[in-house]
Amino acid sequence: MKQDHHPDFADHEIEHVAAALWNLEEEGRTALADLRSAVRVADLDATLKRLAARGLAAVEPHRAALTGEGRRLAESVVRRHRLAELLFSAVLDIKDDRTVNRTACVMEHVLSPDVTDSVCAFLGHPKNCPHGKSIPAGPCCRSFSNAVAPLVQPLDRLAVGDLGRIAYIVPRDAERLVRLSDLGVIPGATIRLRQKRPAIVIGIGETTLALDREIAEELYVKKIS
Repeated sequence: MKQDHHPDFADHEIEHVAAALWNLEEEGRTALADLRSAVRVADLDATLKRLAARGLAAVEPHRAALTGEGRRLAESVVRRHRLAELLFSAVLDIKDDRTVNRTACVMEHVLSPDVTDSVCAFLGHPKNCPHGKSIPAGPCCRSFSNAVAPLVQPLDRLAVGDLGRIAYIVPRDAERLVRLSDLGVIPGATIRLRQKRPAIVIGIGETTLALDREIAEELYVKKIS
C-alpha cells in the first residue's frame, strides 16, 4: 500500500522514508524506482541525501538500503505505525483502510515511547498488524510477564475456566477470518477457555470448538471477571 505523508508533518520526512525503506526491504526490494512509487515527499532525492549524511542509509545510483542505525530508526517508526493500524481497525472498528493508514501515518511520528508501550500493552503485545505484517517488538514486549497481564491479551494467556470477550482478531489468512465468523468467533463474542493442551478448546454459546494453536494466537481477548 502506498503510504500517505500527512502535510502537517513535513519535518518527519526522514522517518517516513526510513519506514518506507524498511517496508520495501521486507519484500526484498531495494531499487530506488520502488521507493519512488511507495512514498510521497516533496523532494525524495534531498531526503535521501539527508539520510545518507546522517548515516541512516547507503544510497547508490539505483538502490538505497538502511544502515544499522537507520534500521533502528525505521523499526521504531514501523512499530508505531502498525500498532496504530491495529488500534484503529481492530479495536475502534474503523473499516476504511485508507483512513486507518492515513491516521497511522500521523501517529507514527507523534507517539512517545511510553505511549507506544502503553498501546502495545493494551493490545496484548501483538505480533502482527491487520495486514499480517510483523510488528517489531519493543522493550515492553521483551519484559512482559504473565504476572502483569495487559487489559487485552492473546487467548492462550487466559487460565483454563476463564471467561473472555474477544476484543479483536488478527488473521494471517483472510479466509480464516470468514471461517471463524461462520462459527461465531467474532469480536464481542464471549468465550470460555476449556482446555489448553493438547489442543486449545473454547466454549462459545452452546458450542465447543477445538482451535489450532496458530489460530488461537490470532485471537485477542479481554478477561471477564
